[in-house]
Amino acid sequence: MIDQEYPKSTSWESFHADQLGGALETEPRYVLLDHDYTTTDGRPADKIILVSWIPDTAPVMKKMKYAGTKEAVKGALQGIAINLNATDMAESALSEIEAACKKI
Repeated sequence: MIDQEYPKSTSWESFHADQLGGALETEPRYVLLDHDYTTTDGRPADKIILVSWIPDTAPVMKKMKYAGTKEAVKGALQGIAINLNATDMAESALSEIEAACKKI
C-alpha cells in the first residue's frame, strides 16, 4: 500500500528533513527511491533503492512488524538495486545513499 508519493523533482535532502526528521521520526516505513547520481568515472546513472526506515525511536512492536515483513516487500518489488537499512538520520543521509550507489 502506497502511503505517499512524491514527484521526482523532490530532493532527497528535502524528503529526509521534512519526513524522516519530522512526520516519520518515530514511524517505520519502506521508502522506494529512484536515485540519479554520477559514477566514479563521471557517467550519469540511476538506481532504484529500497530504504528500510526503522528508527531506533519507534515502538518495539512496529519495529518487529517491519523487520518481519522486509523480505516479503523486497520480493514483491522488482528492479531494486540497493537495499539500505536505516535506524537514524545519519544512516539515511544522501552521503550514505551515494556511497552505496558507487560501491556496486
